[in-house]
Amino acid sequence: MAFFQRMFEKIDAADHRTINRIRIVAALVAALVFGVALRGHMFSQETLAVSPVSAQPAFVYDSAIARGDVEKDAVPAEDVQQEGDVAPFIEEPVMAEVMSNESVPTPAEEKAEEIAIRIASSSEAVTLSAKAFIVARGASGRDAAYEKNAHVPLPPASLTKVMTAVIVAEYIDRDDRVTITARAVNAEGVSGSLRVGEIFSVPDLLKVMLVVSSNDAAVAFEDHFSSQGLDLVSLMNEKARLLGMVDTHFVNPTGLDDPEHYSSAADLAVLAAYSLRYENIWDMLSETSDSVRSLNKKITHTLLSNNELLHKKRTDVLGGKTGYTKNAGGCMITVLKSGEVIVVLGSDERAGDTEQLIETLKLES
Repeated sequence: MAFFQRMFEKIDAADHRTINRIRIVAALVAALVFGVALRGHMFSQETLAVSPVSAQPAFVYDSAIARGDVEKDAVPAEDVQQEGDVAPFIEEPVMAEVMSNESVPTPAEEKAEEIAIRIASSSEAVTLSAKAFIVARGASGRDAAYEKNAHVPLPPASLTKVMTAVIVAEYIDRDDRVTITARAVNAEGVSGSLRVGEIFSVPDLLKVMLVVSSNDAAVAFEDHFSSQGLDLVSLMNEKARLLGMVDTHFVNPTGLDDPEHYSSAADLAVLAAYSLRYENIWDMLSETSDSVRSLNKKITHTLLSNNELLHKKRTDVLGGKTGYTKNAGGCMITVLKSGEVIVVLGSDERAGDTEQLIETLKLES
């Protein structure tokens, strides 16, 4: 007490200047003590923030949750990246599953898909009026370069006569003589101006049937078959079956409209390819004009083809057969010198459609 009493007596005796100095020193000491205390408190809080759970890697969380050691809600909801961390990989399980289940296409499948796309784009790129068409390659006529409705049965009109000619070539001797009957002359449709009782050689009557598409010549052949106990139309259907022409059925040798008389572009391509083995048929189908003379009445018949492509003298066309009826529309079979067969059915512009397909084929080559 004597110490404090003497100190206060000295303070009272001190002048105003000395008192101010004491106050400054006291303030500095108090500030120093407060700073030291605050730093100690902050250090202890930082140490407590690093808990044993938060210091564990993510896979330890999963294990702890599975064991029940840690509540699920205790796991941090977000990854906190620190320097040197790698960002977590985010999986997309649905997409990963879909991709893993997809089969890897083989080179052959990829090539087939590429060809299919090219064929489809080629067909769509050509604006045609035809209801159906096919461009076929190969000796069988079955290798389609491109097509549209090629297997849809449609009226074939006089393209039928290609099959009639094939059956004639396979069943009748070329030295036979065929007599024109009244039934033949009265046949509906295109006439070759034949007269009842005229007699023709088989090759000459084939010319009349193929070059001018004469219905009376086709019916005369049918009557000739009947005279030998053969049914021409039945033989035509049997040949179609043997050739695998599954979309085809004939009821007459001419191609006149009938609900039960039909074929498809694909089937007719097969028929055309098969008929190429008979060179005489395609020699006739490459002619723009010709003439024949009956053996008995010595009447000369001038034959003029109505095949527009032949009259254009295209160097890429070997030959072809045309057809038309009101129900069938314009029809055409064309064989190119390069071997392709083009069939157009139900067209408003059979020659124009065929030419577009020829040009498209050239672009594809």
